[in-house]
Parts: sequence; structure tokens; C-alpha cells
Amino acid sequence: STGEFQTFQHYFKRINLSMSFLSQQNSIYSKEDNNWSFIKKKVHQLFKERKLKDLQLQQVHQALMLFVGHNSYNFPMEYRRTLMKDGMTCLRESLSEELAASPRPDLLASMGDLWSEFMREVVPNLQLMFANINIDYLGDSIERTTLRLFRDEVVLQTDIEVALIDAKANDRKIPKNLTQMLLILGNMANTDSSQSQRRICSMCAQVVYPYLNPFDIADETDEQ
Repeated sequence: STGEFQTFQHYFKRINLSMSFLSQQNSIYSKEDNNWSFIKKKVHQLFKERKLKDLQLQQVHQALMLFVGHNSYNFPMEYRRTLMKDGMTCLRESLSEELAASPRPDLLASMGDLWSEFMREVVPNLQLMFANINIDYLGDSIERTTLRLFRDEVVLQTDIEVALIDAKANDRKIPKNLTQMLLILGNMANTDSSQSQRRICSMCAQVVYPYLNPFDIADETDEQ
């Protein structure tokens, strides 16, 4: 009958609309996957080679804007878990390879040189990539978040504390770039009271004189 025919028409029309919607969604997810793969590849390249061309930076920024637009809630966690974990692994491996290849490995000198490259090439390019993109629920800047990860995933994964004690015992000069690294990382103590930060400030006290360790002051205040 005519009524049944119209019902079937309406039913198939809804199916076609549903299929069209699913096709559009799959297209969006495919584009997002491509963007994310491109972002990961270029961030890895930046940490590995310590540089990217200006055009590549623009392309990464555009891909990030598109990706974050659909994944704003999850992106800060993804930034730490995927992009930075891979990047910091690149830096650690680079440091290990340099020390292994050197006839006279010097952790303090190599760490200082790695820090200089990191601050000169990696951090500024990350800031350009992530311009206008909030990557932390607490409102931290890209620089501060990345420095914290460099502290935890690179610096404190080495025997740097032992190397500092050995250098001091043998009256060896501490590289200036390493001292700069410790002071900059130590400056995060005003918003970070973690054990990692305490270790950094303790090292600052070994290489800088006079140095007021904020945690020593806080501990003394608590005891009074």
C-alpha cells in the first residue's frame, strides 16, 4: 500500500543519512589520525636533529590547531605521555651515545652541552609550534612544562649528583652551562615542591655560592 511504501522510503532515507554521517565522521577521524602522526613525526625530528625549517614549523602548528580543536580535553595528557616522552628519550639516547663514544666521558660537560642545545633549539621551536595552545590544566607555559619534563626524564635519570660530588672532591671546574641549567631548573621551586625539585636545589647549593636553598629555609621555618 501507499502508506507502507512511504514508511519504507522514510526508513531507507534514515539509513542513508546515518551512513552519510558515519562516512563524514570516519573522514574526520582519518584526518585527525594523519595530523597526529605528522605532529609526532616532526616533534621527534626536532628532538633528534635539534632543528626544523620554518615551513615545517608552520605546518606543525596548523596540524596542532586542527587536532587540538577536536581533542582539547585530552591533549595535555597526550603532550606529556606521547610527544614529550618520545622527545626526552631521544635526548637521553643522544647523551648516552656521546658518553659511550668518548674516550674520556664527562657527564657534566656533555649534560651542559645538551642543555645549551635544548634551550637554544628545542624549546624556542616548541614554543612556536604550540603558540596559543594551552597544554596544561594548571596554566603552565610550554617552556615550564617542558623544563619540568627535561628535569625528570633527562637530568635526574643520570648519575649527575654523583658526578657533581666527584668534581667537587677533585676540585674540578663545573661547566658554566651546567650551572645555568641547575639555576634555571632550580627556579621552579616557587611552584614545585616535589622530591625532584628538592634534588635540583640541593645540586644548586653545591655549585653556586652563596645559594639560599628554598627548601632548607622552608624546613627550618617548619621546625620553629
